[in-house]
Amino acid sequence: MELNSEFKGLVEDAVKLAERMGRTLDYTRESIRSVDDILLAYHHSLDKFDSDDDKDFLWDLAYTFGIYVGEVMLRSGLAEKGFMWDYDDKGDGIPVLNNSDDKNKIKASPVTKAHKCIMNGEDDIMETFADVIFSLANSGKMPKTGVQRAPDVETGSGKIIEKVALKETDYFIDIVAKGEEDFVIFKSHDGFLQFYGIGNQFICEAWFTLEGRRAYQMINPSCANRERVRFVMPYGEYTPRERDIISREQLEFAVREYFSNLDEADFLEKVPHEDCE
Repeated sequence: MELNSEFKGLVEDAVKLAERMGRTLDYTRESIRSVDDILLAYHHSLDKFDSDDDKDFLWDLAYTFGIYVGEVMLRSGLAEKGFMWDYDDKGDGIPVLNNSDDKNKIKASPVTKAHKCIMNGEDDIMETFADVIFSLANSGKMPKTGVQRAPDVETGSGKIIEKVALKETDYFIDIVAKGEEDFVIFKSHDGFLQFYGIGNQFICEAWFTLEGRRAYQMINPSCANRERVRFVMPYGEYTPRERDIISREQLEFAVREYFSNLDEADFLEKVPHEDCE
């Protein structure tokens, strides 16, 4: 498969730069692992790149290797499924991969992902990104293993934070536990997980919205009392069932499993729950 003429120079630059770093990029899907090794090396040296020029350099690096990964994905099967280069409709001029299937529309930005890999490290590796896009392109479904959610976050005060990693979730639990926020919602492509509470007591629900709407209440399995109780928070008073009040440890477990299980059934199998009334 011929390289896209617009990006041929960038792809060749990526190959040469990788050679100087002792890595071989041979245009195979397996070579994406070598791209990850290169980007992670820069991630682990971020403290050396603190000037504006350094930040521009890291963006250019991400752009170069992101284009390489995009070209590899196209020649590894995505082109046959109708994918091609386009530009992001946000107007920022970033190349993205779009497909032509109106029933399974997919847009992927390997350039943006490469930059996130440099900035965030192992939580945003390119190999996993490619696996997700290939799975969506082949079956219309997210892969069940080896991939974590990266949902957007909405807080009670209206703040929205995009693409949060699992390692960042303790912060969002903290701000609710301390009364700094009323609630937090983790929003994914297939629904959301939300919780509110104070101290060591929380209420948590998971909603799944693909092919209908299903809501589940996280529960304390050691509590059998289904009677409603008074639950007072800085932002209001509620009357949940006593069984619905879970500890911080139980909430952290539910959040971790939500991030780690992309399939609704897999999540529900691991987390104590009941259908919402």
